[in-house]
Amino acid sequence: MTKTEFLKKYEAEKLDIGEYILVLDDITDESLVLGCAHDQGIWKVYETRERGGHFIMKELDNENDAFDYFYQIVLSHHKRTNN
Repeated sequence: MTKTEFLKKYEAEKLDIGEYILVLDDITDESLVLGCAHDQGIWKVYETRERGGHFIMKELDNENDAFDYFYQIVLSHHKRTNN
């Protein structure tokens, strides 16, 4: 799915990722972020922890694959937060 499709699905399903925030425009080192950003020609799905600093979970070549993968990560956080 594209970034726009992801955002529509995220809002429609009212996914709750707890204390985490979504960042979709760039890579940040702020605390508790789930992100997906296009960086240097590659889509990077990443996470930051409470004390900051990011780590890349996966790098993908196209937007659809990146946001399909990112959706699964967000869904996993939603399930953990709501169980």
